[in-house]
Amino acid sequence: MHSTIVVGGGLIGAAAARHLTRMGEEVALIAPEEPKDRQGHTGVFASHYDEGRITRILDPDAAWATTAARSIARYAEIEADSGIPFFSPAGFLYFKAAGSDALAMYDSVGTSLGAQFDRLDTAGLRGRFPYLSFPDDTAGLHEHETAGYVSPRKLAAAQIEAARRGGATLVRSPAVRVTPVTGGVEVETAEITLRGRRALVAAGGFTNAWGLVPKPLDLKVFARTVVLIRVEGAVLAELADMPSLVGAGAYLLPPIRYPDGQVYVKIGVGTDADERLETAADLDRWFKGTGSADNRAEFLEIITTLIPCLKGLDAVHTDTCVTSYSPHGLPMIDWLDDDHRIAVAVAGNGKGAKSSDDWGYAAALLVSGRDWDHPIAPDRLRAAYS
Repeated sequence: MHSTIVVGGGLIGAAAARHLTRMGEEVALIAPEEPKDRQGHTGVFASHYDEGRITRILDPDAAWATTAARSIARYAEIEADSGIPFFSPAGFLYFKAAGSDALAMYDSVGTSLGAQFDRLDTAGLRGRFPYLSFPDDTAGLHEHETAGYVSPRKLAAAQIEAARRGGATLVRSPAVRVTPVTGGVEVETAEITLRGRRALVAAGGFTNAWGLVPKPLDLKVFARTVVLIRVEGAVLAELADMPSLVGAGAYLLPPIRYPDGQVYVKIGVGTDADERLETAADLDRWFKGTGSADNRAEFLEIITTLIPCLKGLDAVHTDTCVTSYSPHGLPMIDWLDDDHRIAVAVAGNGKGAKSSDDWGYAAALLVSGRDWDHPIAPDRLRAAYS
């Protein structure tokens, strides 16, 4: 019998599995592989099928900044434990109207945590990033060394490999049912049934839709579209030192090489106006689609205004993912039953990648029963129900 069965090999679930093995727990990790053929796939999907997610300490929320700093400090350890590199220190830029409250919040939280960043006025921004077009009276914060981007594909793979090397049993078929039984839980997959003392459900947007928890969580799952523009030649050279950035109502990733061998710049914008996904059929349809045509037009306008050298490039495509939100803006990391047999670790709230290792550590503390030495109090991570 396993001590903990982790259901979900995304960024938080895989991190929890790694931490649990380091704590000496006997772990089974259920982590289906990325489908090779999305259209013919009949199982679950995940939102880490991508090569670029922003990572940085700078954040207006101290909890997210703190967990990001703790996660970033472990990146080298995870890479060493797995043999899989995933972090690129390209830097991070946040820009906003000079004197804005948002800019002040980023600055204050970053300063309190000792983040290494420069404060730039409009002239400084234009001088440092000549390929970006900033409005007058814009100011920015440029974090370096600790910031840039991670490949979420490779980060998940690194956590899974480190957990496997630590003794975790890896199961590649998706979980279809989690059932409390005498003395523990049974987790049924498409191929086998596992028995453990407890289960940690970290299935992201599929948590409710696949019925993996005793009752539905108050989890808002949004359909998100991203736009990728292929860059090469002179444009690629011009953007060679581009950081990850947030501004102009969007987030952007610098040129990154994808599995098809091409290099893309990516933009995304998430709002509550995006489609809510409630059922397994909703999620299946979205992941097999190409995203929103309206988003494509809107995002192209934003990115070509900010980066003029991208105007006229026609190698453009969209991709899909989902984001999951909790009512309190932090992940739900909590027991779902009085007997402490089923726990949950879900809701990245649109920025979970950078902090995922530390949220996984919090989940590992919870299910292992160890003393809580995490900086975020557990009552801030409570599960909420719909």
